[in-house]
Amino acid sequence: MNKEFKHKKSLGQHFLKDQNIIRKIADVAEIKPNEKIWEIGPGKGVLTKELLTRSKNLTCFEIDHTLYPILEKTFGDRIKLIKSDILRINWNDYFIDEKIKIVANLPYQITSPFLFEVAKYADKFSRVIVMIQKEVAQRIAAKVGTKDYGILTLKMQYYFNPRYEFTVKPSVFVPPPKVDSAVISLIPRLDKPFVKDEKRFWRVVEVSLRNRRKMLRRNLRELIGKEKVEILSEKCDIDLTRRGETLTESEFIKLYEAIEY
Repeated sequence: MNKEFKHKKSLGQHFLKDQNIIRKIADVAEIKPNEKIWEIGPGKGVLTKELLTRSKNLTCFEIDHTLYPILEKTFGDRIKLIKSDILRINWNDYFIDEKIKIVANLPYQITSPFLFEVAKYADKFSRVIVMIQKEVAQRIAAKVGTKDYGILTLKMQYYFNPRYEFTVKPSVFVPPPKVDSAVISLIPRLDKPFVKDEKRFWRVVEVSLRNRRKMLRRNLRELIGKEKVEILSEKCDIDLTRRGETLTESEFIKLYEAIEY
């Protein structure tokens, strides 16, 4: 079965082959015995095997139907295999009372949508450890005002304390990707700022960052109209001639509060 398997470029399949890297990922996860673990895109199960040595409570989400026989033959009922696209299921159906830990070598093309989905349910997770493209990891860890700073940066840093763990070279994958990867950990923030309406807050942030070369006063017209922007410029502590990527988290909260109240 393994010999017949063909990697699918459309699914972004790059399977780990280096046992040292696999152990390092599991070590970063700090898994406790029988802790509830989610693995996204287990592939042929190399990381799965390592995770099972640390917890017997493992749920794997796999979209590729040609991998199901491999996973079933290798692991049987030692894992709970969910034969679905992680981005299309209702996550609430799989949450339990205890917090969940995610450990995954993510398919590249789902990285951003997956992380945005994780942010929605940040309070359900004790830790999230994922291998992603190095450039995306750098965006998550970006500082205000840099070219990498954007909506992904702000969302990940609002809900989590992100940590860049280590870089992973293409040679440890089959087939090797064209770019470096990185393992990051996301630990939910205990000091997450309070905003009354998070959905509305993120709408303010998204509109503010939409056209990076334009001033806030221009971008915000889309959200509240030209007249209200002029009123806002008089009552808001934030200078609306600034560009969105120069605002810190606390400044975005001030801007949101000035718009809403």
